[in-house]
Amino acid sequence: MNARFSSFFGAVMLLVLVCAGMLAAQVSIPDSSALNFPIKEILITGNEITQNEIILREMKIKPGMLVTETVLERDRLRVQGLNLFGRVEFLLSREDISSILTIKVTEEWYIFPLPYWQLTDQKPPKLIYGFRYLQKNFRGRAESFSGSLWGGENHGFAFSHVNPWMKGTPALSRSINVYQITQASRNLAVHDQGLEHRQTVAEATVGKRWTLEFSGQVGVRFRLIQADNSQQLATSGAVDQILEANFGVIWDGRDLWQFPRRGFYGLSRFSHGWILNSDHQFSRLIEDFRVYVPYRRTSLCARLAWQPGWGEIAPYDWYIVEDSTPIRSFRLCDEGKSLVLTSLETRIVLFPLHYFTWQDAPYFKQYFTNLRYGLAAEVFVDAGDVYNKGTEITSSSLMWGYGGGLILRLPYVDVIRLECSWNPKYSFADVLFTWKVGISF
Repeated sequence: MNARFSSFFGAVMLLVLVCAGMLAAQVSIPDSSALNFPIKEILITGNEITQNEIILREMKIKPGMLVTETVLERDRLRVQGLNLFGRVEFLLSREDISSILTIKVTEEWYIFPLPYWQLTDQKPPKLIYGFRYLQKNFRGRAESFSGSLWGGENHGFAFSHVNPWMKGTPALSRSINVYQITQASRNLAVHDQGLEHRQTVAEATVGKRWTLEFSGQVGVRFRLIQADNSQQLATSGAVDQILEANFGVIWDGRDLWQFPRRGFYGLSRFSHGWILNSDHQFSRLIEDFRVYVPYRRTSLCARLAWQPGWGEIAPYDWYIVEDSTPIRSFRLCDEGKSLVLTSLETRIVLFPLHYFTWQDAPYFKQYFTNLRYGLAAEVFVDAGDVYNKGTEITSSSLMWGYGGGLILRLPYVDVIRLECSWNPKYSFADVLFTWKVGISF
């Protein structure tokens, strides 16, 4: 694991250091007097696939408004947060007694029919391999459509369609997911018995976006769970049939969703489930709050999550803590119906975001334009506990993890984290090295 980690880290660092990129302002105001006049028109260029309204609906700026450089930058980040463009640039220019805002976007390649593989967190790691089709900007409306088929240590299939804003509706969203996965049971009671369980799931969610930051969702999910042993199920039979309903509200005021440096995020969701082939019921509440405070090239990030459960929660829905999930640490192993988690993380930009264009690309040259890359460091501490009803949470019962790492910003992947973490109960020689895609929170 260490050798693979070192080789991967070395290759990426070499790429970052060798590439001669361009660091330029994302918001340009050649004539500062343009800020003193209302915006007459908003022009969008570079969006050969993406429809104009997909960009404009993310912005608070409208024609007729006076703006500041801060307001321009915040709207630019909202457009960047669509995760559709390699680069987004705002240009404010003056025209007589008004100003014109020009938005230039660099579209990415959106269709990815690719084979993939990954290693599990088990010791020794085991292989999962398969094929995935992903279309990120379906119909040019920021919709995503994906299908996957995989085998190896676990096997299954998945189909998903997400429409973040259905056309002709008052900002309604919709998502549909169907999947099946067969995997080894991880619960401690059967962990060493080599047992498997299979989940077949169909779920649908409808949401309403009330403002750019505030939205609500209602959803329904139906599951069939089959297992080798009744210890893995909520009923005494061979199959659990579960119907669930959920409702949630989200406030997302982050400047970006993949590498946020400023803002607040809050999620509150309640779900209730009925096990149809018995008289069992269960409920779960999810509260998740995150805050990001920037200072120059540093951002202090904090998270507090509480996810209690009540009723007949089956073992396959228990929270399981092991190694770096969900607490980044070493030699952790525990399970329970409920979870409490807190994290503090400092992110330091070492190499600001640059852009590189492959001028001699033989094909699809437009998709090798403005490829972004950058580098940041992180230092973090995680603490949490899983518990059941009647269990008292104390400072001595909490599980802890400390660590640090590098955050790589790369085109089409966006964020890769290379982390090392350890537990205060062990020595610094007992370090866990991991690499993952996406920001931890």
